[in-house]
Amino acid sequence: MMVAISDSSFVPPLIYAVFGSSRHMAVGTIAAASLLIAQTIQTVVDPVEDPTLYLHLIFTTTFITGVFQACLGFFR
Repeated sequence: MMVAISDSSFVPPLIYAVFGSSRHMAVGTIAAASLLIAQTIQTVVDPVEDPTLYLHLIFTTTFITGVFQACLGFFR
């Protein structure tokens, strides 16, 4: 699963580099943050040995991050 996460972090900058500028793509710290989250969770559980737990931890982390960001946006 590490390949899918790193692919999702690599594709936006690649497309941005090929097509120039785009106001619809998020290129920046998101790619670094997703790689950091994947590497951190990979120290807890091996994605090859237990892919289900690995995915659950990834999805839980992204959900909590989304809720936190939504709260910050709501309360400004």
